[in-house]
Amino acid sequence: MNLEQMMYVLEVEKTKSITIAAENLSVTQSTISQAITRLEHELGVKLFNRSRNGAYLLEHGKSILDKMRSVVDTVQMMKEDAQYIGESIQGELRLSAIPGGVPGIIPTIASMKKRYPDLKFELSESSARSIIKDVRNKEIDLGLIALYTDDMENHLQGLHFVPIDEGVMHACVNHTNRLAGKKSITMHELKHETLVLFNDELVDQFVTQLSQAVGEVDVLFRTKNSEVVNAALAQLNAVTIGHEYSFTHDRSVLHHDFTILKIEGMQRVISIGWVMRESKSTNLIVRRFLDRFQYEG
Repeated sequence: MNLEQMMYVLEVEKTKSITIAAENLSVTQSTISQAITRLEHELGVKLFNRSRNGAYLLEHGKSILDKMRSVVDTVQMMKEDAQYIGESIQGELRLSAIPGGVPGIIPTIASMKKRYPDLKFELSESSARSIIKDVRNKEIDLGLIALYTDDMENHLQGLHFVPIDEGVMHACVNHTNRLAGKKSITMHELKHETLVLFNDELVDQFVTQLSQAVGEVDVLFRTKNSEVVNAALAQLNAVTIGHEYSFTHDRSVLHHDFTILKIEGMQRVISIGWVMRESKSTNLIVRRFLDRFQYEG
């Protein structure tokens, strides 16, 4: 058993796919598949249920992967200690994120705070357009945003963008909703559902396209508070729409209170990533945060 094998296994567990894990780690699918097979043979236990639909960690493998993750984390921290030995960072990092993006940032803030006790953070939640404006106005240092890929050039002129994910719009319902047992929903089915939406330009554009395709849809309300959306899903049996990245980092989704549904039909691709001001010398705090976020992710 070696560190490389453990990293492969952890990436497969995270992505639920040997194909995607191989792409993320810049190795062949065969390399990862063989590494998992050798590791399973060494441990004497099967870790994944592998099929055409993906690679899913078996229940009895969770405790093993927790220990692997601890080992990999320790090695990563050792590397950082060696790289940044004697380095002291003080000051404040002002962050803002799209709805659903905040939970994914918290672990990075926690680990940064542990390493640099004098570092302070400011964290807010806003729409992508507001975040971009705040970055330009130097009101925040770093923003986690989502934009339609074909619109990025228009919105981000003069700014630097660090991509972390991409995808399309999905629907989300409470686990008690009659739709919770489905894997996908058509646009015509959405027409007959009551929608509660976060006030976001991507969502607005999607709903406009949806209305043009199937007719006027029933939007109960829009809000800038993601917790209000969650409450409406739970109490009003409503449906919300957003990009998958936001949903998969939401605590309610992680705890299986909500179910994510694919929306059938052609969609524009959405890019998720960090936006900051362009600079020949990126702020040291920003660089360290992005390094840690990439590892934590």
